[in-house]
Amino acid sequence: MTTTENSKFVVLDPTAAPRKMVQAMAPVLEGLGGRSIGFLWNSKPNGDLLFERLEKLLREKYEIANVVYKRKPTASLPAKQEVIDELVGSVQAAIVGLAD
Repeated sequence: MTTTENSKFVVLDPTAAPRKMVQAMAPVLEGLGGRSIGFLWNSKPNGDLLFERLEKLLREKYEIANVVYKRKPTASLPAKQEVIDELVGSVQAAIVGLAD
């Protein structure tokens, strides 16, 4: 067996520097009363049931005016731009289902 005295061990750091946000955050709503709320479901099981229950709670507590439901075909794909545009044009707040 031979050994090399000049061997090197290289350690790579896979982290990236934080990125600056280029998208401005939406302004904070004064409240939900009388507002239209959008739900964007990622098609995971029971997400529709969760959103239906959440809608009921929001109607009872905040007296929301209207609800718009949209659905992504699968959790692994982003929502189509048309879906995003429709939500932007028709609701004042959106709740997005992203997890199990």
